[in-house]
Amino acid sequence: MRRRTALTVVSAAIGGAVVPLSFTSASAAAEGRRGPQSPTARWDFDERGGTVAREAVSGSADPIDYVFTDARYKPDTDPVRRRGVRGRALYFDGYSTVVTAKGPGKLDPAQGLTVDAWIAPYAYEHGIDGKPQALVNQHNPDAKTGFLLGLRRFGQIVFQLGFGTDLIEVKGAPDQPATKGRWTHVAASYDPAAHQLRLYRDGRLIGTATTPDKTPQLAPDEGLLIGRHNRPTLLNGDFHANMYMGLMDSLVIRPGTLDDTTAQQEHADKVAALPGGRVPRPDLTLNRSRFDGDRHRPQFHMLPPWHWMNEPHAPVYFKGKYHIFYQHDPLGPFWGQIHWGHAVSTDMVHWRDMPIALAPAGDSVGPDGIWSGSAYVDGDRGPVLFFTGGDDRLPYRQRTGMAVSSYETDRDTDLPTWTMKSEPVTEAPAGLPAGPGTAWAENFRDPFVWEEDGVWYQLVGSGIVDYNGTQVTKKHGGTALVYTARRPEGPWTYRGPLHSNDLTKVPEPGEVWELPVLLPLPGPKGKRSGKHILLVSPWWEAFNPNAVKHTYYWIGTFDKRAFRFVPDHEKPREFDFGEHFTGPSGFVTPDGRSVLFSITQDRRSEQQHAQSGWAHNAGMPVSVSLRQDGTLGVEPIEEAAGLRGRRLVKIRQASVKEADRQLVGTSGDMLDIEAVIEPRDATTVTLAVRASADGSERTLLSYDTGKHRFSIDRGRSSLDPDVRKGVHGGTVELDRGQLRLRVLLDRSMLEAYVNGTNSLTSRVYPTRKDSTGLRLTSEGGSARVVSLDVWRMNGAYDTSVAPAAYDPPRPTNVDALPNHDFATGDLTGWTVVSGTTFGDANVTTRTDWGWGGPFYQAETADDPGGHHLWGFNPDAGGDDATGVLRSATVVLGGDGVVDLLVSGGNDLDRLYAAVVRADDGKVLAKETGRGAEQYRRVVFDLSEHIGERVYVEVVDKATGGWGHINVDDVNVPVQRF
Repeated sequence: MRRRTALTVVSAAIGGAVVPLSFTSASAAAEGRRGPQSPTARWDFDERGGTVAREAVSGSADPIDYVFTDARYKPDTDPVRRRGVRGRALYFDGYSTVVTAKGPGKLDPAQGLTVDAWIAPYAYEHGIDGKPQALVNQHNPDAKTGFLLGLRRFGQIVFQLGFGTDLIEVKGAPDQPATKGRWTHVAASYDPAAHQLRLYRDGRLIGTATTPDKTPQLAPDEGLLIGRHNRPTLLNGDFHANMYMGLMDSLVIRPGTLDDTTAQQEHADKVAALPGGRVPRPDLTLNRSRFDGDRHRPQFHMLPPWHWMNEPHAPVYFKGKYHIFYQHDPLGPFWGQIHWGHAVSTDMVHWRDMPIALAPAGDSVGPDGIWSGSAYVDGDRGPVLFFTGGDDRLPYRQRTGMAVSSYETDRDTDLPTWTMKSEPVTEAPAGLPAGPGTAWAENFRDPFVWEEDGVWYQLVGSGIVDYNGTQVTKKHGGTALVYTARRPEGPWTYRGPLHSNDLTKVPEPGEVWELPVLLPLPGPKGKRSGKHILLVSPWWEAFNPNAVKHTYYWIGTFDKRAFRFVPDHEKPREFDFGEHFTGPSGFVTPDGRSVLFSITQDRRSEQQHAQSGWAHNAGMPVSVSLRQDGTLGVEPIEEAAGLRGRRLVKIRQASVKEADRQLVGTSGDMLDIEAVIEPRDATTVTLAVRASADGSERTLLSYDTGKHRFSIDRGRSSLDPDVRKGVHGGTVELDRGQLRLRVLLDRSMLEAYVNGTNSLTSRVYPTRKDSTGLRLTSEGGSARVVSLDVWRMNGAYDTSVAPAAYDPPRPTNVDALPNHDFATGDLTGWTVVSGTTFGDANVTTRTDWGWGGPFYQAETADDPGGHHLWGFNPDAGGDDATGVLRSATVVLGGDGVVDLLVSGGNDLDRLYAAVVRADDGKVLAKETGRGAEQYRRVVFDLSEHIGERVYVEVVDKATGGWGHINVDDVNVPVQRF
């Protein structure tokens, strides 16, 4: 056989399929080979708690890294453990759980090598950068040494072994994966006599590969990691990819070789020794108690049990239950590997988590992602799902697919099981005519489907462009393409664009419409008005500061014969006054209401997502209607009142001053507030929520009677400089002289509804435990409270609500580093030691870097402009420029904890921010940018150096791509004298 000098991939499908490559059978090669020996390393994961995993042979206690062993926003908790195959098992959460071990013990690979474990995967990773999800590995892929046992896409079991010149990989048969939701025993073995790698699944041979005629080389200088790849891909500067998610039990490394007979017998013996001789069902439930005490995680809004959520979509009612689905990454609180999560309710406000409905699969329309879509009931077979299937092998990557539930066979109205059809429903061919141009085939997604009078309608979000045959030459605007069919499976007939925006005249809806929704608008008394609302989410190909912040709508008429929407107004209107309500989806309830679901963007940084373990949540569903004056009516659904607990306040016919007096002592971070206020001749009326006793933290909801403007002011909503703040609002007219206000407050979530016409959705992240107060004030005149009621709110899930936990306050008897946040707009207080890369021109208030996203620099009351030091200056050499910048020298005081924001290139030796001891120049701590322009906060505990003279040094000795470093908000507790 020709020797391979690169990564060799050989797979075999055993059991009826042809086995590529001839190899000596296991039984024929048995002579002269040693069978499996006693383990050199074994982890049983039987610990009931703690932050270590005991290695049984050496007795060492190997540390478990886990996001909540040193939690940022909640009390510390241990890694998750569950019942295993025998005893306990460790739950790997997919992004933070990893065991760091000393090694595989006294292992001589020349005598053979066997690695085996029980695993119960919860989700498969996409295979980012072509790397496996590592179960256990100690390898150096560059040097082609060491070993790795892991999973490739869709659960395919693989084993790699390095020989110095070759890194040989054996793949298990694709139809023999480590199945999600069940225990699988995986075993990999190296046979030196037969020059062969073998893979076994539950004792059965599933793959072989031929190895070189030489001895494998281990990688003793690498860490032995359980649950994470030795060379993981870093995502967004804060997440490690190529990690395992699921349970693991009884990981064993031993010398010697498995053959077919031994593997079968060992597996049979293992199962026979179990209670009842059966492998138990794994408990992979994602328990919400993992987040108990999180001070910012909403409690009465719908959100996934763990990790990432994009927009909720496909709301549908069937047999007494409401179902909602949502974009979901089960592997961590970051975007990627998109699945459809699923929840069910009887009232749209109390929810139960269901199993994941749809997941990327190799034989599906969406192997690379199951993106947004919709649902509609198809008679007796129940709801059908329409989704966007991502397939990177296709020229245009996106098409719509369909899935059906198992309701017809199991009659389970929870609809826990779904099957995707193998063929697409609609695809966008090149040159599809669409008004002034053609449909933008690369952007073809988010089907919205309904049936009416025997006709099925499908809207697909897209854009209208001109092509020159190879590329887009002009962008006209966004659109929703219309298709019709007589049955959900089709065939579907293209009918043209529903409506579109002209970018030259109406740029707000963007270059592409995402998530188009068309709903009938009930009139004031719930009867049909003949009008519809068309909602869209704007999308731009390049970075746009308005991306993922707004939802636009038109009111108009749907012409079913022409398949067109005729708006009553040319300019679209913004649905919500905040910048957090996005991604709408909608449906018509059995009683005729048109209801919208949405995602509430949390506007947190990637680091904050990593530290919290979750990202985003759904907004409260809202009812939309047509008011008598032809404007849109917006109210939270009436079922929201079913979440109310004890009434805390009931005020009737009182002055604002008297009402404010009665609010004293009323507090909460989960509240429903209803107020009717007559401003009369007052200039402003303001309700403060999440207010601390001293006013240092507060969020203001105000109505300006002169400007007829309702707004939220988050300038002091949080003392945390990494929290987004700002002022947002819009025009609202009083209702017969009254301001009718409804506020839903849910930890970091705030929704305000004004006069039944407008909503304002926002986020607030207070830092103080006492930031739960309410205040009501007015300026000028004699505003009067007609009524004011406040209720405590209960949770949306069948678990008790844990109180929010807060950090103890930091020391206040310290000074700050001069110009620590560059608020002067220049380098005052800092010294350029050398080079040209740092200068006054580097201090900027830019909020984005122009080609990808926001910096997320610090925002404080002292520096509302958000100055920061951007190390990239194209006028001073850009990435090729170098230099050193130094702060003033100070005496470290307080608790000795230094923190700062850092971003930019990833080179800890040549590109970093450091705290340096002034007396001897010793670097006490340093951090680099991790190859991301978005800031992340680093914390150095230098308490052992309290009383020493220190300074901060920013070093750029790197050139070429990413040869720059960015710094902001350098907090050094300076000792006072």
